[in-house]
Amino acid sequence: MKSLYFNFAIKSLISRAKQYQSLFAVCAVGVCVMLSVLMITDGMIDSMTEKMRQYYGGDFMVLGDDSGSDYSLDSLASYQKLIDALKEVLPTSAQISYRYKKSSGDKSLFFEGVSVKQRSIQGVVFSDEKELFKKFNFIEGGIEDRPSHDGILLSQPAAEKLGVHIGDNIVLLIETIYGNQNTVNLVVTGIFQDSSVFGMYTSYVDYLALMEGLGFSGIDKMSYPIDEICVYYSNGVPNKKELQRVHNELEKRFDMFPLSYDKSAWQDYAIPEGKRIYALIPLNANVSDLQKLSTALRAIVALIVVMLVVIISVGISSTFRVIVLKRAVESGTFRALGMKPSGLMALYFTEILLLLISGSLVGFVASIIIVNVVSIYNLSFVSGFDLFLTGGHLAPVLYAAEAGFLLAIIFVTTLGAVLFTLRKLVHISPVGALATVA
Repeated sequence: MKSLYFNFAIKSLISRAKQYQSLFAVCAVGVCVMLSVLMITDGMIDSMTEKMRQYYGGDFMVLGDDSGSDYSLDSLASYQKLIDALKEVLPTSAQISYRYKKSSGDKSLFFEGVSVKQRSIQGVVFSDEKELFKKFNFIEGGIEDRPSHDGILLSQPAAEKLGVHIGDNIVLLIETIYGNQNTVNLVVTGIFQDSSVFGMYTSYVDYLALMEGLGFSGIDKMSYPIDEICVYYSNGVPNKKELQRVHNELEKRFDMFPLSYDKSAWQDYAIPEGKRIYALIPLNANVSDLQKLSTALRAIVALIVVMLVVIISVGISSTFRVIVLKRAVESGTFRALGMKPSGLMALYFTEILLLLISGSLVGFVASIIIVNVVSIYNLSFVSGFDLFLTGGHLAPVLYAAEAGFLLAIIFVTTLGAVLFTLRKLVHISPVGALATVA
């Protein structure tokens, strides 16, 4: 019986193609717009998140403080127990590293009389962050674990202003811990494409080279300062449940500040005298303003999806009602032949289900074509928009679960509206059908 409904529904859709073309178009266009917007927006947010991960060293950081340490782990030696604990509680694929960020004072790069100021110079151990730096969009070179510890990674805008390429020797002018100016000779090993707020004025320097430039060369290496321990999940961004799990495991061994997505809460915390407190700071806690932007983008997408769901469900159900009314004689004939109202409902329901499936498939294919065409164009010339780009291009991404959920909403609401429309129409009698025509 089911195959009978299916075969008849197929023949009905083909024979009444002109009647159904408007319904098909509403479904196809609606799904196409929804999926296109969804993929582009998700891609923009993912690109922004990836730039945040690169700038902050991963998915979360661990900071340590005692009553007089100014919100940083004192030295390399002071974090060893913590990093050993992290190795035990984290997945084996997680990358653990440490950084020192020089953000205050004058920081300029020089090459053949040309200078470029930098907002942040980050001292990193390149060998510890290979997985993270694989995600950088290098246009020249890449990371290089040089035995001389004098490598530097520059953004493309900075490299273009200086006129440098990989292998060139440049000079970093930086203020030491003693307040005087010092120069550090460096070799450009990689140039990455990023003109966003995170990458344009940020350079990554070998940690040991930065320490020497800051004036720490005369002390033991284990006494070198670090700002944070960085943890990067190479297999994807950890969710809140995973962050809470890691925090709970660390809390069993150390005094931990409560997990918070507001970094200012940690910065304003008064450390008890003589105690060392550690804080796990999620990536999102560092950039609350950008999180608001991400939330706003998702809210816009949600509004578009709701509008499309309403248009598709209301448009199809109301139009289908008119079509069914025009087929009153056919409905009465089926009833005269002994078909029950439930059978007639199943027949029309199968038609509209096939229409939704075919329209969704066409809309899906069209959305894939659209986003691929859009991603061809280099949009890095748009001021400030590079934050949402990967390599200067939009990088749309399709999350099957998210798209499937939204399509399910469209199917459920549309089919529900159709069933509501048909529940009275299918009870028409043969005599009533003739009366309707007359």
